[in-house]
Amino acid sequence: MRIENTIRIIDGLLQNFPSVDHTESIKINPQKIKRGDLFLDIEGSAQDQKTALDNGAYGIISEKIQEVLDPEIAWIEVDSMRLACVKLARYEFSKKNSKIIYLDDISQEILQSITKNHEFIALSSNVAQTLMAIKKSGENVKYSCSDERLAYSIDPYCEKIDNKFIIKKFKEKSPFYSSFICGDEFYNNIKIPTIFADKICQIVAYLRQNSIDFNLKNGSLSRHFSPLFIDFNLNKKEFGQSEKVLIFENSMDFLDFEIKYLSIFSQKLIICVPRRYINYFKNRNIS
Repeated sequence: MRIENTIRIIDGLLQNFPSVDHTESIKINPQKIKRGDLFLDIEGSAQDQKTALDNGAYGIISEKIQEVLDPEIAWIEVDSMRLACVKLARYEFSKKNSKIIYLDDISQEILQSITKNHEFIALSSNVAQTLMAIKKSGENVKYSCSDERLAYSIDPYCEKIDNKFIIKKFKEKSPFYSSFICGDEFYNNIKIPTIFADKICQIVAYLRQNSIDFNLKNGSLSRHFSPLFIDFNLNKKEFGQSEKVLIFENSMDFLDFEIKYLSIFSQKLIICVPRRYINYFKNRNIS
């Protein structure tokens, strides 16, 4: 890309008058820079800038440019690297003839697990990683994103999966399965908790409406309410093959909801959290 076009896209300020007029690929890892690349200095690190320069960078974008180490290449300063990455991601996305669907974090994880051949490319809230994911993907790609602000910043016409559907749930003997009727289909013993059945139904309805293949038997969660079955010696067991289980949750937003749900099945719960969250549970009379 021509350097003048890059500056216009990100609203950057060129700090010198370089002899080069274009750059090749965008990189965020200074160690992977090759001759002609454009380095995005996400960390604002003088050392990373030097490493990128030594590896052959033709341009460096950063919030902090303390010194123009090589006047032959382009040194571009911006007010916000996050915003610069968003603008570059929007530009790359505009060339793809693609679309983004927005859905919450749990729904995104379900979607990724039940669709085949990575039908949807997952975009994270890390803007630099999202930029690189879009740049590396082909055309006519479908993306999923659980960061609403980012999704609509990149794709103003982003689709949102939030439709409500009539769903009939069946009582489960285990908290780690769900059985339900959604529309005219019966889904039995899906390895996702019944508390998320509504989300499953929304995703299934969307996929069916858009003729996208899926398999609920592959459904699983690894970041939210993720179970690891163990024996008394803490050895791993197959799914559902033990009465002892470790459950992992990476977001405080769902803890109250999930603890209440688990209490329906068992009162023998031991909750382990970082020390900084102890008062959070004391204030809720949870021990």
